[in-house]
Amino acid sequence: MSTPRLHVMRRSGQCLVAIAMLSGVAAAQTVQATRGFDIIAKPVATGEERQSQSNLWIFELHVKTLRMIEVEVTDPRTGTKRPELVYYLVYRAINREIDRKTDNEDIRPVNDLGDNPVPDLFVSEITLVTSDNGTRTVVKDSVIPEAQIAIGRRERLRLLNSVEAAQPIPAPVPDNAEDPESFYGVAIFRSVPADTDYFSLFLSGFSNGYKLVKGPVDYDDLKQLAADGELHVSDQVWNGDLSVEWRASAQVGDLHRPNKFPPDGASSQQWYYTVTNDRVDESVTVWRKTLVQDYWRPGDAFDQNEREIRTKGLPRWIYRPDDLKTAPPSAVQTALQLP
Repeated sequence: MSTPRLHVMRRSGQCLVAIAMLSGVAAAQTVQATRGFDIIAKPVATGEERQSQSNLWIFELHVKTLRMIEVEVTDPRTGTKRPELVYYLVYRAINREIDRKTDNEDIRPVNDLGDNPVPDLFVSEITLVTSDNGTRTVVKDSVIPEAQIAIGRRERLRLLNSVEAAQPIPAPVPDNAEDPESFYGVAIFRSVPADTDYFSLFLSGFSNGYKLVKGPVDYDDLKQLAADGELHVSDQVWNGDLSVEWRASAQVGDLHRPNKFPPDGASSQQWYYTVTNDRVDESVTVWRKTLVQDYWRPGDAFDQNEREIRTKGLPRWIYRPDDLKTAPPSAVQTALQLP
């Protein structure tokens, strides 16, 4: 599997700064600054993803800096208005064509997962997750009409909330289209802990990429599954390390190759593996392709200001359990990137 590449171009006066490479978990994306948006994540899929899903789509996302705004919000119980500080994220979504070139590899894992469990409908789910001192707070996107109006006025854009943005997947546009069809959306987060220092945004629904996953299991368990014919050469395996990608089991250590050695540290790692649609049982969880951006804020709980918000690293595509309530604890920890 090729290493995802992120090209970052930031404009300061006449200077173009920084070209960087990030080892992500899933698709590669090219990032550049344009039209006031800080990051553009291009929809480039890995060979394994293209082989697994012939109908795969991934939106190109243009994302602005995470911001704050204080608005007068009406209490639905009392009808009174009170000022409230909310976080918000503005994005532009484009369904560009995916590069579907065939990989020239001797072994091309084919993971036919059967019918796509996600209909061809765009339904976003954007979540802010704090992770301070081992404490996790999950803040879901809220629909707040008064805040949406104020944000749209500030950004000078017609912004759709998560309900308004739900729509059939638009037809893909050519990769080189200069002014493609798109829509602008906003995610609003209320009651974010005032003293939070570290948090992440998870943007789901911007791809129909998914995996049917079992685990975690030990590496010896994987070997036994391979010996019993229950782990196929085309099944994807992953060791839970966010810097490492899913790989076909045929390419991992001695799972199917007795003359090879296990990967370094394999015995101390927890492993996950995919199954095809005909092997689904109650232990399977659905993992969705999700875009993640980490942040940190050096300020304190007083006089909060959006200028304190800093991005931490570059955005990356990962797979995370669709239902964190039923997923194994270790999978939840991995998906939420908790220490």
